[in-house]
Amino acid sequence: MMFSSQTGAFSPSQLTPSSTTPLTVKQIAAAQLTGPDEEGVPFVVDGVDTSKITVVGMVSGKAETGTDVTFTLDDGTGRIDFIRWVNDAADSSETAAIQNGMYVSVIGTLKGLQDKKRATAFCVRPVTDDNEVPLHFTQCVQMHMENTKTMSQLAIGTNGSGTDLYTQVLNVLSEPASIESDHGVHIDEIAKRLRLPESKIVDAINFHLDSGHIFSTIDDFHYKSAYID
Repeated sequence: MMFSSQTGAFSPSQLTPSSTTPLTVKQIAAAQLTGPDEEGVPFVVDGVDTSKITVVGMVSGKAETGTDVTFTLDDGTGRIDFIRWVNDAADSSETAAIQNGMYVSVIGTLKGLQDKKRATAFCVRPVTDDNEVPLHFTQCVQMHMENTKTMSQLAIGTNGSGTDLYTQVLNVLSEPASIESDHGVHIDEIAKRLRLPESKIVDAINFHLDSGHIFSTIDDFHYKSAYID
């Protein structure tokens, strides 16, 4: 695939319009309302407004009326129902090209209505390049990592000297030597580098694991940073 060796070579902003948020159906299912449960209230994922979203998946259950087309989109992480309003000939032409079993890219909106998520599509186009499907998932992962990294930094509240423990642990795992190592860094080495007992390092490790900032490698004691620029 065209990006298989370029995981860290781009940012989500280079791959998707800045006004839309690339999401999987699973992420949409976990989205939270930003306000009272009323029609038109947007959702947030990882603290980011998802009023405009991009989803890629396979169409099923397409149904047409004189004013709209409804369909289910399955991206492998779940299913979500979309409605596409048909207002003119251009809309009719667009929806006519969409068939069951076809992979499509959908740009639309996600709003809350009576404790339910309502997804409306305003652009649906067939996927013509096989690379686009895995590329979309890469966008979702990259966006998630950037947003959770920003949120965690705000939550941690590091000071100017960078003495916060969580930040120090992430810094050790983000050093070039740590990134280049196939096995990552052993927790004992992190404790040694920071001159702290292992028990104090464990909490920071678990925090970063749960947040998706790092991952374990050959065992539960070796870790690498998920941020490889």
